[in-house]
Amino acid sequence: MTSSKVKWLIREVDAWEREGVVDTATATRLRTRYALAVANETPWGRIIFGSLGALLVGLGIIALLAANWSDLGRPVRTIIAFMPLCTCAVLYVAGYRRGWSSRAFLEPLGLFWGLAIGVGVALIGQTYHLPQDAKAFTLVWTLLLIPVCYATRALAPVAGYFAGLLTWVSMSQLAGGVGLWYWPLAAIIVPLIYSVRCEPNAEVRSTWMLWTAALCCTAALGITLEKSLPGLWMIVYTGAFAALLLGGEVRDSDERGWWHNPLRTLGGGGLAVVLYLLIFRWPWKEIGWNYWRTDAFCHRWATFFDFSLAIALPVTAAFLLVLAFRRVPRRNWHSVPLLPAWALWGVAPFMTAIAYALAAYGGNDQLSALLMTFYLAGLGLATLGEGLAKRRPGTINVGVLVLLAVIIGRFFSSDASFTAKGVVFIICGVVFLGANLVVSRRMKQKGGAA
Repeated sequence: MTSSKVKWLIREVDAWEREGVVDTATATRLRTRYALAVANETPWGRIIFGSLGALLVGLGIIALLAANWSDLGRPVRTIIAFMPLCTCAVLYVAGYRRGWSSRAFLEPLGLFWGLAIGVGVALIGQTYHLPQDAKAFTLVWTLLLIPVCYATRALAPVAGYFAGLLTWVSMSQLAGGVGLWYWPLAAIIVPLIYSVRCEPNAEVRSTWMLWTAALCCTAALGITLEKSLPGLWMIVYTGAFAALLLGGEVRDSDERGWWHNPLRTLGGGGLAVVLYLLIFRWPWKEIGWNYWRTDAFCHRWATFFDFSLAIALPVTAAFLLVLAFRRVPRRNWHSVPLLPAWALWGVAPFMTAIAYALAAYGGNDQLSALLMTFYLAGLGLATLGEGLAKRRPGTINVGVLVLLAVIIGRFFSSDASFTAKGVVFIICGVVFLGANLVVSRRMKQKGGAA
């Protein structure tokens, strides 16, 4: 629970005590318990200013060394290259022995330590005239961040690790290599993120870590695909985003905001974007075995990775879909006349696979685009209906936006007149405003919460 939520709860406890809802002893115990949680939480202002201070100190040291570097001999340069690293190690050991576990100490240390590694590697390479290879330098720097991540459990080295891996795999693919090593290397930090997410008072830090990892892995997915079979990316990406969406649904409760559930937010948003692209005809043209690419890529064995993902990700989404259903209390099933909206979103990879088969083997790209149009429109209606049933304006807005996107996309790609388009847009806008107005009035009357 974040400090803002704790402070709100303490204010509510004060109100309960004044109104006689709880007695004085119970209110005191509640205030003591949650005030202790706030006291143990390090303010992020101190962490940010401490990290900025460490960054400025590091940049100042680099500037001083650059000004006098040509006057120093090799032994002195070598000592200077390792000095920041040794300083960080000594500070960490001293802090560990004295019990300095505050994030105000470990976060700046992690940032400075990560910079010290990059500077040290660069200085050693420059001093001994090692071959200049940006790809190798990035990989070495990134891998040396692993012990720093686990030692400090700080945000900066974890974010730097995933950013470094993404940079390395991009350079590797541009150079004609294969970046499949990204995935086992990225998996090294996954246990750390999970353990941090289980820590008390680490919600903000773990959320930022998960956002960084999820965004970098999503970008790396498109980079590492071999793309020998045109169109297979549709199944891969819908499977990946569906797995993220359902994984977030399984991991966290439905009450958490969009920012605090990166998996569900990124999965739902990414799935909506991909499905929106698939309502047009152009993605379905020239796909399938008849258009196998043999000239653009030289690592044919890497195509097995694409096929493995095209099978594994939808299977994972199906497994998570079953787990998500098991989390729904059975006593609530009688009040759910239709499937939850997240369940309909979760079957996206299978709908995409059907449309892919129609376009690749049946040669009917128009039918595939039409199928995905009806499917995405159905998702918008289901989301809208769920929002109306649960009186959630945010869910209603998402459903209406999906419907608007489908209507606008299809209308702009059609030959309908501007008059017809204008009338439809006005109707959609009226529906959008009317739905929000109705729900707002119902919430005021019945005391619902958004």
